[in-house]
Amino acid sequence: MPTRKAAKSQSKPLARSTAVRRRKVAAPFPWRVLFVVAGVAGLAALGAAAMGSRRIREEYVKPMGKAALVPLAAAVAPQADRVWEETRPWRNQMARAFASINTGEVRDQVASQLSRWIDRLR
Repeated sequence: MPTRKAAKSQSKPLARSTAVRRRKVAAPFPWRVLFVVAGVAGLAALGAAAMGSRRIREEYVKPMGKAALVPLAAAVAPQADRVWEETRPWRNQMARAFASINTGEVRDQVASQLSRWIDRLR
């Protein structure tokens, strides 16, 4: 007589269910990232305090500024000068308009309109 195989149980062991996966995906905020960022910021602040602000400024900030900003300023300066010269008539016109507005008569008119507006709100 052939031997009979043992019957498998009907219940399966619990595997990672989709509910667990959904919970991880729908987490409200990545706390690990927040802790890592806070830790890095804290270590940077500790290093800056240990080195001193003057040393950081002299050894790191000023050389980076010279390396990055001086070529940029050299490239932009001619264009900025050209734009400044091209806008001179417009700037003169705006200066004349502002000078004509800034008179005692105009200030009195604006003050009276403001007081009427405030009276309407009461």
